Amino acid sequence: DVYLSGPIRDYIIEKGGRFHLRWGCREILYEKSDNGDTYVTGLAMSKATQKKIVKADAYIAACDVPGIKRLLPSSWRDWEFFDDIYKLVGVPVVTVQLRYNGWVTEMQDIERARQSRKATGLDNLLYTPDADFSCFADLALTSPEDYYIDGQGSLLQCVLTPGDPYMPLPNEEIIRRVTEQVLVLFPSSQGLEVTWSSVVKIAQSLYREGPSKDPFRPDQKTPVKNFFLAGSYTKQDYIDSMEGATLSGRQASAFICDAGEELAALRKQLATVESVGTIGVDELTLV
Repeated sequence: DVYLSGPIRDYIIEKGGRFHLRWGCREILYEKSDNGDTYVTGLAMSKATQKKIVKADAYIAACDVPGIKRLLPSSWRDWEFFDDIYKLVGVPVVTVQLRYNGWVTEMQDIERARQSRKATGLDNLLYTPDADFSCFADLALTSPEDYYIDGQGSLLQCVLTPGDPYMPLPNEEIIRRVTEQVLVLFPSSQGLEVTWSSVVKIAQSLYREGPSKDPFRPDQKTPVKNFFLAGSYTKQDYIDSMEGATLSGRQASAFICDAGEELAALRKQLATVESVGTIGVDELTLV
């Protein structure tokens, strides 16, 4: 919230954006024009017993694979574009956090690795082919505002994906295996103790990469005139990752800019038939 999501939120609010926090999207409302074009007319939202419809000129669904499958209207599967998304399968992910009484990734100075007065080690997101976790980071170093605790050491976060072999295991066994692999990667951490641990299992998260799966990844522009996609599962040059999600958002933005005149024309068309919830400003709106 300090370094990433907070500044992004503040920037959007300063530009006139609004956040509908804790509101869930229950249904995409849509219609067809006389010429056969499909367009979104609003999003049916709910929070507890409250309900409302949010309207905009352009809609972006920034989801993971399981999320977009739940969100899309079933009738849209008549389009091959949307039906292909259902051929992508989510893969289990297990995230393990380990708090140590020293600094695991400090490999040059053993004395510095054993002290708890000052954070030291590799301040970066790390990757390895030699462990079951594909990427990991010491959060006490990379995000000290949120995770550094005075008098304590590394908070190692390890992401196991695909996590299929680990899903049925008890947390204690998962922690034991990950701890052993950490020691193999960083022999200098021998003697450090795990003082706290956490295991979070997600049944479906990233999509399962495999032969012949890439053609099923959709573009950000869809057959629905004012509906766009974002998410790292969509077509972009990176793997299914935070970086890929960011790039997909930039590509979705470019498609929206390219469709500006078409969206403006659609807005005028809708304004002639809608008397409730019409937008009374000149600027295009986005949700």
